[in-house]
Amino acid sequence: MAIENTIYDSRTLLGVFWADDYMEPPSNYWLQFFPSEITFDTEEVDFGKIYADVRKLAPLVVPTAQGKPIYTAAERRMVVKPAYIKPKDPVSASRMIRRAAGIGDIGRQQPLSPQARYNAIVADVVRQHRNAIERRWEWMAAEAILYGAVTLEDEAYPRTVVDFERAANLSVTLTNGNRWGDNGVGIMSSIEGFRKRVRDAPFGGVTNRLTIGGDVWDVMRESDEIKELLNTNYRLNNNVSLNMGMREDTQVEYVGKLSNTLEVYVYSDYYQDTTGAAVPFMSPKDILLSGPNVRGVRAFGAIQDIGANLQAMSVFGKMWNEQDPSVTFIMHQSAPLMVPVNPNQTLRARVVA
Repeated sequence: MAIENTIYDSRTLLGVFWADDYMEPPSNYWLQFFPSEITFDTEEVDFGKIYADVRKLAPLVVPTAQGKPIYTAAERRMVVKPAYIKPKDPVSASRMIRRAAGIGDIGRQQPLSPQARYNAIVADVVRQHRNAIERRWEWMAAEAILYGAVTLEDEAYPRTVVDFERAANLSVTLTNGNRWGDNGVGIMSSIEGFRKRVRDAPFGGVTNRLTIGGDVWDVMRESDEIKELLNTNYRLNNNVSLNMGMREDTQVEYVGKLSNTLEVYVYSDYYQDTTGAAVPFMSPKDILLSGPNVRGVRAFGAIQDIGANLQAMSVFGKMWNEQDPSVTFIMHQSAPLMVPVNPNQTLRARVVA
């Protein structure tokens, strides 16, 4: 049976890209801090913030006095050309003929036709592109939330640091004798001190989530202080409720609360670097405090492709034939930057050795 070499248009490829019914996306824990999306029809992404005296008291005057101006504000803007994402893979004639891993005929009463195998390979390439692109988005989101900055660097991209200017005291490394698990160190008082830093920071505020690495959870679970708070024999309505049993071994696991408003999640997701080594998005020795008003934005620069007409979009897919050697290529492009509008709503601390 002849194979129809269908060249799917960008709209069709994008439909496959987002087809959640059969493509399970990566665990996007950090991207949830970036619920909004803005696309730009320029190469650059620009963003700014209005700085004002938000805690200023209104002046007192007698009723017959003239009103006093109090509005003072300054805007700081940043213009960044995002790093480009451009995965490209072939759908070759030889791949259509031979069995492909995960797309073969094993266990089937009727083997896949060459046309069906072709369509399955196209879908598989798109799936791999999607996972790789979303993991890069997730990595950018994690860097922005954890460190208040994103360091962009690769073989084909010079080192560029995008600094969102988080307050310096919101990045903490505890020293020997002050770490969680050390004698005399109170975990709860440490967390309360960190929460106060976020609350007092410009554009900071109340925190409602504590994300902790696996090593930190091991220390907390063995802490006499935490065990005492969970002692049901004489608990005094302290609103601490943690599941101290065996973890479910998921990448992100909700384990309870340390107060009415502070939820606790244990995090252990990872990605693969260029050598194939597993690298955690977040160090297992770290914690992250975050508030509900980070207001993260997924910003995307224009697609640098004639076929996209410099449109503003998050992902652009294309497919085309090469004649010699005979091969069909699939490529997806994206120019992302994850921007935390209020980076001072987060605090990262290394709390265990």
